Amino acid sequence: LRAISLLLNIIHIRLFTKIAKDVSYKIRKSLLEHLKIVSMSEYDMLGSGSVSAKVITDVDTIDKFIASGVGEIIVETLTIIGVASIIFYLNWQLAVVILTLNPLALGFFLRVFKNIAKIKKQENKSIEIFQNSLTESLELYNQIRVQNREEYFLEDIDKKAKEIRDKAYLYGLKSEISLKFAQMLIMYSHDTFRAVGILMVFLGYITIGEMLAIFAYAWVIMKPMDKLMNFTNLYFNAKASIARLNEIFKLEKEPIYKLKIDPFKNRTTAYIRLKNVSFSYDKSTKVLNNINLEIKEAEKVAIIGETGSGKSTLAQILIGLYPIEEGEIYYNGVEIKDIGYKTIRENVGFVIQSPMMFNNSLRFNLTLGQDYSDEKIYKALKIAQLYDFVMGLDKKLDTIVGKNGTKLSGGQKQRLSIARVLLDNPKVIIFDESTSSLDNKTEDRLLEALDEYIKDKTVITIAHRRNSIEKADRVIDLSTL
Repeated sequence: LRAISLLLNIIHIRLFTKIAKDVSYKIRKSLLEHLKIVSMSEYDMLGSGSVSAKVITDVDTIDKFIASGVGEIIVETLTIIGVASIIFYLNWQLAVVILTLNPLALGFFLRVFKNIAKIKKQENKSIEIFQNSLTESLELYNQIRVQNREEYFLEDIDKKAKEIRDKAYLYGLKSEISLKFAQMLIMYSHDTFRAVGILMVFLGYITIGEMLAIFAYAWVIMKPMDKLMNFTNLYFNAKASIARLNEIFKLEKEPIYKLKIDPFKNRTTAYIRLKNVSFSYDKSTKVLNNINLEIKEAEKVAIIGETGSGKSTLAQILIGLYPIEEGEIYYNGVEIKDIGYKTIRENVGFVIQSPMMFNNSLRFNLTLGQDYSDEKIYKALKIAQLYDFVMGLDKKLDTIVGKNGTKLSGGQKQRLSIARVLLDNPKVIIFDESTSSLDNKTEDRLLEALDEYIKDKTVITIAHRRNSIEKADRVIDLSTL
């Protein structure tokens, strides 16, 4: 019997552990798939700590619920049903007593714990806030140290850590007290049950042997009832985690447009038209208002304007990072809704002013997982004026750049970002203040090297520097449109 019990336990653990891990994987995969299509306006509000807390901590809570809770509750429920059936067979009156008192105690526990579960939600929220604050402070620690603000930020993080401690303590204390109180009620219910059993012996309704047999079976129910209450704890924790995960699934998606016509196919460049385009970040103040603009094939256009005139916003809507509220955008005569953002981003390159870097190799930061030959990579580096720097490194393309490129200067990161876009060979290239960190000589060499590469491409340059503007075929002042 012990061998059979051990075998069944192994099967049970293996089965539900496998189910739990599969469910956890599918939840994380679904979250990541959803995050791929979440609108940029939502991303701007999201904290990386908040997302990681949900993807890791909350999914682990659900994993624990399935692996440790669901499997056991099935076994324990079947045990209660089996034992209750035997007690009913032996004496239905005593069965009614025990099966009425125990559920009452369990119901009390459920009612109390439902309110305690709210504290668990508060604890999870505190963890989320702490992770957001910690992640942000670590990412900006260089700036914090320069400003001599370490003490302030560390005290702020410590305050949030204490809040987690306090919420966790309160939840642990109240849940444990309610559990012990419910267990005490179950013990009292069994005492009542035994008193009724002894009374029935005195009255001659059952024999002492029958009473002892029923008591033995009733005692077997104690362990499953205890497991049921522990399961309730896991259930409410998992329920709270599911609610937090749903916060991600409820995030607004960017519009999904299916490809109907590919305007870039068999073409090396594109002409662009904006018709009555308007956009605002907060649905009230328009950053772009009724913009009408045409850019010819292979034309080199410089966009200038006052701070806040919407230059970078224009670049972002052209590549579909933010959907326009009014108007239409056309590439080679095809409206953006008939192209789809995926196709646009495959053919329109965007070089941002402050590129982010992964704590990985130069090769990875250039290719971002795409398969490019070293020959093609070095060609892009030569144009971006980064070839000599890379060749001077011991590990060359395999050199680790550090977190967010800490081993690179601002100008090197900008040039790496330019090389990254050149590798994709887009039909349209948008430069958003992409050489602002370069000295004049390096910028001149870069622009000269770019001339041959971009001669057949449509290029939009957002710039203040004279060198970038002088290379343009046309200069457009956005604040006058």
